Amino acid sequence: MVNNLAKLSIENGGSISPSVIPGDLTEGTGLCNSSIFIDSNGDILLNLRHVHYSLYHSEFEQKYYSGWGCLAYLNPEDDITLKTGNYLCKLDPDTFYIKEYIKVDTSKNDIKPIWEFIGLEDARIFRWNKKLYISGVRRDIKDNGEGRMELCELHYTKNKCVEKSRLRIEVEPHTYLEKNWMPILDMPYHFVRWSNPLEIVKVDPTKKTKVKVQEGKITTIPCKTVITNDFEFPDIRSQRGGSQVIPYKGNRIAILHECDYWINEGDTKDAKYYHRFIIWDENWNTIKLSKPFKFMDAQIEFCVGLAQKGNDLLITYGYQDNAAYVLRMPDKVLDYLEYEELTTATT
Repeated sequence: MVNNLAKLSIENGGSISPSVIPGDLTEGTGLCNSSIFIDSNGDILLNLRHVHYSLYHSEFEQKYYSGWGCLAYLNPEDDITLKTGNYLCKLDPDTFYIKEYIKVDTSKNDIKPIWEFIGLEDARIFRWNKKLYISGVRRDIKDNGEGRMELCELHYTKNKCVEKSRLRIEVEPHTYLEKNWMPILDMPYHFVRWSNPLEIVKVDPTKKTKVKVQEGKITTIPCKTVITNDFEFPDIRSQRGGSQVIPYKGNRIAILHECDYWINEGDTKDAKYYHRFIIWDENWNTIKLSKPFKFMDAQIEFCVGLAQKGNDLLITYGYQDNAAYVLRMPDKVLDYLEYEELTTATT
């Protein structure tokens, strides 16, 4: 298994760039789980997640866990919620460092949150039909934390970034939590909901319904399953969404994540995150699924963004909810990874 994809990429001509904004905006709390998109004019856009806490996680043998255990959310004293805000950034095209940033203004659509996870989490950035969107999960409008993917259109200029609309995607049959759907860049209003086996859904932003919730009204839209494939890799952990799905050399490519859960020394649930590349052909047949890898050999890492620039793949990921990076990975590095045997799949 590749334990450090960042190191492997650098050894083969790649680079890594931290994504940082001024500390007075974050007051020492975390930046993580950014998503990258190359616009039609060549601008490299980044949605940067700001979590209003610092995460402490004891890594590896977990010898140095805190008084709160192996994992602890360190909140400001006057706010113990797990809150997310988002910054839209523009990157330098050579260094991939942030050169412009502005907070996404969500005030037009906000209602009073009634759950402890607040805000739009792990938002992917993309365009469909020339409209700029971010899409992530929101869990703060119901008192049981029910989560749904939301499709949020942005109006972005150099001086402002405003959430024009917020559409909550409902599913049938009902589920408690939907998250980490992967937008398909060349198929407007389609998401990969599941990847193993494949399920693709299409949302309809024209069929809007106003729904009253406890503290206000929200707008929902429906989705329906339009593509499925029974081709499945058995005996591997659940393959969850990660990056966007982007066109790649006549096929489509994305990065998935999976979690290995266990009970740690503090008798609480913990997890190791792993990632994989997946490649489909134009008809959504699986061509390749890589073996699991890590970005920087940490237990908690999470990828939300993928773009192609020339012969490089630009990958954005968070490290322990405390740091965000842009990895420039030469696409030849894909050849150095190991892949699952297609012949082990069932149909």
